[in-house]
This record gives sequence, C-alpha cells and structure tokens, in this order.
Amino acid sequence: MTRAKAGLLLLLLVLGFALPAAARTIRIEFLQGAIDQKNVGLLYGLACRNYDHIVHLDIAVDWPQGSLDVEDKDFERLVFWNEKAEYLFPKGTYVYLHGSYVVKGYFIARSGGMHQGQVSNAFDKIDDAQVLLNPYVQETRARGARCKK
Repeated sequence: MTRAKAGLLLLLLVLGFALPAAARTIRIEFLQGAIDQKNVGLLYGLACRNYDHIVHLDIAVDWPQGSLDVEDKDFERLVFWNEKAEYLFPKGTYVYLHGSYVVKGYFIARSGGMHQGQVSNAFDKIDDAQVLLNPYVQETRARGARCKK
C-alpha cells in the first residue's frame, strides 16, 4: 500500500469516528437565576425554542401569589402565569426556599397548546443522571426571550 493510500485510509478512519460523535451531540440550554414578571420572557423563550427537547433549569420563581398556585390535590404541580403564558412544574421538582419556589433539574419542555389566550408550557422532569452521564451533552446559557432558534 502506498503512503498516499495509507494516509487516505487513516483520514477516512478518523472521520468515520469523528462524524458520528458530532451527530450524536445533544445541545441543552441552561437557564439560571430568579424569574419574576419582568424577566419571565427568558423562561418563555427557553420553552418555545426547545419544545420536546431537554432543558436545564436552576431558577427561583419570585411571583405574585394571585397568579401562582401549588395544587394540593391531583397532580400537585407548581403553576404560575401571566397574560401571555402559564408554566407548570410537576410535584417533586420544586421546593419553597427563602420566599421563592426553587426549580432545579433537567426537563423536557412541552407545549400544552393555547388556553383562553395563554400558551401552556409544561416541564416534564427527566432523570438528571441520563444527562449528566452522557458524554455527548453540550450545555449553553439560555439565549434570551426570543422564540426562534
């Protein structure tokens, strides 16, 4: 085998391993910080850009009591809303700490559709280990309130 052929074979072998790894990369947006009525667009943008994809949250929800509810029956979700959207987090994904509800972990953002002029955004919890142990995960900071990628 000539040097040129051996070099080409080596290059194809390296590319064969490199391309599938790039194709398996899982990109996850990470939103961290306090969420209030002034910056809730960050959570809205994160959700609508990532419907049916994994997102990472470490947020403290500082929300008026009149538009926040913790269900005490059935699903026992944390629910808060404004005129544009509502946000639902399942039981076990939030704790009340220092006057705010803290939500941490990995979720799949889901659209529940439009209800009385509000978009319903649900966050389904997934096992953190599935993400933390995956070598193909790349996290990036949330990119603002825009809906489009």
